[in-house]
Amino acid sequence: MFKRSGSRLAGRIIQSKRSFHDVPVINNQNQYLANGIEGLYSPKGFKTAWIDYQKYLTLNLSLHTVGTENELKPPFEILLHTAKQTTEQHTFHFASQAHNNHFFMQQFIDKSEAAKTRPSKFLLQRLEYQDIPDIETFRERMLLLADSSFGQGWVFLVELPDKSLKIVRHNNDGTPYYFGKNQSLDLNGGVDEGSFEYLNGLKDRAKNNERDWTLPILAINCWDHAYIEDYGTTGKAEYLSNLWDCINWNVINKRIFQL
Repeated sequence: MFKRSGSRLAGRIIQSKRSFHDVPVINNQNQYLANGIEGLYSPKGFKTAWIDYQKYLTLNLSLHTVGTENELKPPFEILLHTAKQTTEQHTFHFASQAHNNHFFMQQFIDKSEAAKTRPSKFLLQRLEYQDIPDIETFRERMLLLADSSFGQGWVFLVELPDKSLKIVRHNNDGTPYYFGKNQSLDLNGGVDEGSFEYLNGLKDRAKNNERDWTLPILAINCWDHAYIEDYGTTGKAEYLSNLWDCINWNVINKRIFQL
């Protein structure tokens, strides 16, 4: 959203333009605000998880980018631009979270409508290559990883550069778009030998300016704000089960690369 302001200089009006990041409108938003998402969110729960949290993110993103080269960029471009800049980590946080939350909320429709959608044969075939033989196994693996994750974060089904699929966990504000900021390791405790080698590998890849072509297909939001309004502090497992029943597979099917 753009807001213009003008000033008078030597008899002329000089127009300046400022960009304010705002909450994008998703499909059926007014319906969800009035009725909630059947099977997943009450109206208040939807408002907390989408409108209120997204407004918090976009407001802070505006404050961190006003007057900078990132002011006119969407969150996706900002997170890519700031992911490698250690002095821009607050900006990265709000951009990454804003993009992830938007990506997440676009996946859902009412449970009765979601039941009419199905994963495509192409998606199921790609999952079979990763030893996931059916949709129930896929559900179990995604939800188990999400439920067993401590703290805040995200679980994604991603498409790797070779077009294979993988289920990954990103802690906190991690992004699937850049290996250096996917935050797949929990560094709150000790670092084992395998994790240490992984971190050194990331350093080498960054030094070589390696590009990352990882793309998200499906997202699960494990942040408290996504479920605490409707499910309370101990209702994460119920939230995850309900979430799966409200996935619009027509959206997911379109996200995967097909020839």
